[in-house]
Amino acid sequence: MPPIKIVPPPYVPSSDDYSVPCATAPDLFFPPDRQERQTETTTRVAAARALCFSCAIRTTCGDWAREHHEWGIWGGRTEAEHDYRPTTRRLKAHRTAHTEATAA
Repeated sequence: MPPIKIVPPPYVPSSDDYSVPCATAPDLFFPPDRQERQTETTTRVAAARALCFSCAIRTTCGDWAREHHEWGIWGGRTEAEHDYRPTTRRLKAHRTAHTEATAA
């Protein structure tokens, strides 16, 4: 599978002076296409949260993800912590968008 590319939501300022930390390691923010061991999940989520907590737009990011029912780690929180579970349709749409973005 091609590497994940995070496309920041529209509220992220477009500037050479600031880039979102998640863009440096996007694979941390989404589970792999295989079953993860609990220790792998814990390590991946902790690393993603560390990047989130260094980000100036963490709160806005988390709010946006909660409103749009995004999956993965956004604003330092998982889907369960945002109190929702993404639907299979949304996961499939995300994977399709990801495949198209990496093909371009």
